[in-house]
Parts: sequence; structure tokens; C-alpha cells
Amino acid sequence: MKKNHYFLYFIIATLLFSCEQGPTIFDVVDCNSNTEFHHTKSIRDVKNGFEISIGENWKRELYFDDYQSRIYAADTTRSFSASFLIDITRFKGKIIIEEAFKNKISQQILAKPRTYIIKDKLITFKNKPAYAVYSFQKNATNASYTIQCYVADKEHYYLLSSQINGSQNLAQNSCEIVSIFNSLKMLP
Repeated sequence: MKKNHYFLYFIIATLLFSCEQGPTIFDVVDCNSNTEFHHTKSIRDVKNGFEISIGENWKRELYFDDYQSRIYAADTTRSFSASFLIDITRFKGKIIIEEAFKNKISQQILAKPRTYIIKDKLITFKNKPAYAVYSFQKNATNASYTIQCYVADKEHYYLLSSQINGSQNLAQNSCEIVSIFNSLKMLP
């Protein structure tokens, strides 16, 4: 009878640990995961590798070459100090998301003058290993914030990036950016 109890405890413990979620982008960008934005336009990159959801009237540009496919987007109805840019790129090649990768990217960010990392973390994004970093840069006339998320995916990797211009509506803009990032659909 005791063996059955140990077996039952083992099964319960295994289930609890296997259901445990790792850190997510919400752990890097302080924003409520229940915040919802209704982006009404889905747009695919030129090479049909991914799709994101953005505002219907947003300005967007597509770019591609032999090694990458990119979507730039922005809501041009906002004032500059309340706006942000979205840049989602799928690169050909592999990256390994680990501590050494995190250190390399954070060193590159900190090499820029008057730039500070607010928060960064190795995370899971769409069930794939990722690294997210939230940084701040102050120049002579303006402050800007950057959210980047590197996502490894087999023979490709993604860089989800956004620049927020100024601190006006910072919390709302950050959450909207995370919502757009989470709308990413990686296509086969």
C-alpha cells in the first residue's frame, strides 16, 4: 500500500512541475497580461514566414532580402512624443538563447551612450526559448524606450523590436507593444 502512495506523490509532483510556466515577456515589461487591444489588420511578411496584427490604418513598410523578412509599422495619427514604432524581423540562421547570448546583447545595448537596461530576462515566447530586454536611452532632447525580444525557431530566429518615443502614455504603449508581439503567428 505504501508503494502506491509514493507512486501517487511522484505523479502529482511531476504534473505540478511540468505545468509550471517559465518567465514570459510580461515579467520583463510590467503590464497586465489581461490587457487587450483590438488590432484589426493582420499583415504577413513578404516571404509568408510570419503574420502580426496591427491597427487597420497604421503606416507599414515591408522589406526582404536573402537573409531576412521584415515588417515596420507605426500609428502615424499619434503625436511623436506619444508614439512607437514596431519592427518584426525573421532572420535566416540559428541563435542559441542562453546566458552568453544575453550577456552579448546587453553589452551591445549598454555600449550606447546614456543607455540603461530597465529589465532583461531569458524567457519563453510562444513555447520557444527567447531573450527579452527593456531599455531606456536619454539624449539631449528626448527619452526613448526600447523593447526587444529575440526568439529562436529552428532554422530562423525572430527579433521583435519596438521604440517608444518619450514617456507620454508609456505604460499603455508598452502593453500595446506586448499585445502586438503576442499576435505574432510563425507560419510554416
